[in-house]
Amino acid sequence: MISISIIIPTLNESDTITALLRYLQELDPKIERIVADGESSDDTVRKARPLAQVVQATRGRGSQMNAGAYASSGDVLWFLHADCRPHHDSLKAIRGVLRNQKIVGGGFQYCLHQIGFHYRIAETLSNYKNRVLGLLYGDMGVFVRRPVFNEMGGYTEIPLMEDMDFSRRLKRFGDIVILPHKIQTSARRWVEEGYVKNSVRSWMLQSGWALGISPHRLARFYRFHEDRESALGI
Repeated sequence: MISISIIIPTLNESDTITALLRYLQELDPKIERIVADGESSDDTVRKARPLAQVVQATRGRGSQMNAGAYASSGDVLWFLHADCRPHHDSLKAIRGVLRNQKIVGGGFQYCLHQIGFHYRIAETLSNYKNRVLGLLYGDMGVFVRRPVFNEMGGYTEIPLMEDMDFSRRLKRFGDIVILPHKIQTSARRWVEEGYVKNSVRSWMLQSGWALGISPHRLARFYRFHEDRESALGI
């Protein structure tokens, strides 16, 4: 049987990490669970330790996911966000699809955990775009064969867009697949920041990346607007 290691990058996720780890333990008590923490200042590490191996890493999703991957032992690496909830058949689906040696990795259907017609529209458009363009984002529960991950050199440790960079490089090594099982992801950012603002910002960042703007410039743009809104009390 293909062994799977689950890697979860965290930063101040004390409100979500216990529920996810317990859920994953119920799916498979023996599966390797690794929390790669990026210097959390809350109780994330304390809450995670009874339920997973915890590794400390430099803050940043790319560096945290690399640290978790290098500490793991599975044939397949499965990267999850702390605020997600995978489908209960996800492990079976990953093992099943990877029997095809041409497939090097993939993800799952994107699903926002929030009631509202506009959220369903966002999901539908996102899933359609991802299928057509062959894109994998972090909140899709990305999985990859370990030898391929190692040959790729893991995630590029950049301040933003590490998932789009990873997806683009992964396709050079073989086929990728987006499985039909839905992975629920928290809509907390959508709710806190507003549907329109979050949609427009995501579109601008993705478009900027597609046009060749460096992730460092995009990160400065992102931080500028975050700092400006904080100063204005928005």
